[in-house]
Amino acid sequence: MAYISEEELNRIKNEANIVDIIGSYITLNKSGSDYVGMCPFHDDHSPSMHVSTKLNIFKCFVCNTGGNVFSFVQKFENVSYPEAVKIVANKCGIAFDYKVTSSSNAKFKTEYEIMDYSCKFYQNNLASENGLEAKKYLLSRGIDDNIINEFKIGLSEDGNKLTKFLTNKNLNLEKAYEVGLLNKNGIDYYDMFTNRIMIPLHDMQGNLVGYTGRCYLTNEKNKYINSKETIIYKKSNILFNYYNAKDSARLQKQMLIVEGNMDAISLATRGIKNVCALMGVVISKVQIDYLKKLNCKIILMLDSDDAGQNATISVGDELYTSGVDLYVVRLSGAKDPDEYIRKFGTDKLNDNIKYAQKYLDFKIEYLKHDKNLDNIEELTVYIKDVMACLNHASELERELFIGKISKEYNIDVEYLKKGLTPLKKEPVKIPEVKQTVKKSKYTVSVMQLIYAMLLDASYYKIFMEKLGFLREKKERDTVHLIGDYINKYHEISIASFIDYVVNDEEISNYVNEIIMANNKENIDTKEFCDILSAVIKCIDEEEIKELKFKIKNELDVAKKIELMERLTELKKGSGINEGN
Repeated sequence: MAYISEEELNRIKNEANIVDIIGSYITLNKSGSDYVGMCPFHDDHSPSMHVSTKLNIFKCFVCNTGGNVFSFVQKFENVSYPEAVKIVANKCGIAFDYKVTSSSNAKFKTEYEIMDYSCKFYQNNLASENGLEAKKYLLSRGIDDNIINEFKIGLSEDGNKLTKFLTNKNLNLEKAYEVGLLNKNGIDYYDMFTNRIMIPLHDMQGNLVGYTGRCYLTNEKNKYINSKETIIYKKSNILFNYYNAKDSARLQKQMLIVEGNMDAISLATRGIKNVCALMGVVISKVQIDYLKKLNCKIILMLDSDDAGQNATISVGDELYTSGVDLYVVRLSGAKDPDEYIRKFGTDKLNDNIKYAQKYLDFKIEYLKHDKNLDNIEELTVYIKDVMACLNHASELERELFIGKISKEYNIDVEYLKKGLTPLKKEPVKIPEVKQTVKKSKYTVSVMQLIYAMLLDASYYKIFMEKLGFLREKKERDTVHLIGDYINKYHEISIASFIDYVVNDEEISNYVNEIIMANNKENIDTKEFCDILSAVIKCIDEEEIKELKFKIKNELDVAKKIELMERLTELKKGSGINEGN
């Protein structure tokens, strides 16, 4: 983990509202003093995630996932802890001056370094005198300097200039070939892209992984050339501009999906930032999963030609059957969203988006395409197609559409229902309970004891005065770290201690286990002392058992008497009361 001081972590955490941050990913509703929502870390069907504003932590009582605001972002975004801290800081508008390397960057450090150099090189080309024609073309498309910088658009030239540049930088040309920047003939390397506007492609974590090269000088047959698939670039794993658009999509509760990169760029130019583009006319499970994580409406707005309509159906079916809240916009008067917004303006496009059609309505209307519904045979095909479509619909949607079709074509409702696959009743999902050994009274009491020390630093002092040790190593290590934290900062909180032990996997997991096992936001001194007494009693009882075993097997009389005296002393016992 990149070293970020505890003071900085606490500053960011204290300024970040945990409800606002988690609420930007999932819907939270107030419940008493806490907030609850559907847990995104398991198949949740009723709100099981609780967010405590007092303790500044979250926890799900079903899948036993918990932590602070950084832990949530780390798990949700699938990033490293430092990356999560940076994301939270950025969301709150907090200056973050630490250099953080993503987990993927660590694995492909050389590859990403070469990609970043290429991006800077292409950007410099566009900004030079040689880039005037390309700049003129972009401006004709409404793409100004702000958008050029936002998307890091560049320019490739002829003369193998990138190859020479990378050579001068002493960068590995074979690696540049492997990531699709260069081609080679025998042992000689040469540029993959020449005389093209270079549009960077980023993966879902924001790493530069490839390019789309767009011709601008001549009307070439291949307007676009894309990077070949490589170790860092798989087009089925990314959506163009997803990384930049996701926060805006969550805020606006909708993501637009367009067909081409230029469509996404053109819309962004005019202030529509919640837009990403397909990497072809198919959509993969990986891409769908990322869209579902946005927890918002998805609006398909593909090209207006027949191919675009067919893609709307094929992509739409995949999204709809996966449970996405899906809508469709079909634009008329222009071939694609880029042309439409340049021709009719942003307000007109936003009107189309505002009145987007539910996918099921669109699909059922589409099924009429090229059919003469006055013809019995074609009407029969249409009805069967609609019934097949409704097999993926909700019970309410089935009732509404069957009623509508029954009335429109004078077909008996019950007859239509026979054409449906019986609706699968969602089974009441009982969360899988991990088979764990039942915790002993000692283990439970120690976890309560440590939890109390995490709530109030004064309890650490009482513990050290009255007991000062625990049986298990991870228990002792955790308490030792609690002491270190308190000695350093003179206070403690659960949310801050999570940061303090994040690099120690065993302790971090143990602290999470403690958090999940305890619900209280306050523990008074009497209750703490009662817990401490219970721990001491458990320790004494265990020692008594051991002494009895030793006495039974001890042959040395003097040693036996010594053990019996210790046993008598323990049996007398001594409770701990408040104020002792």
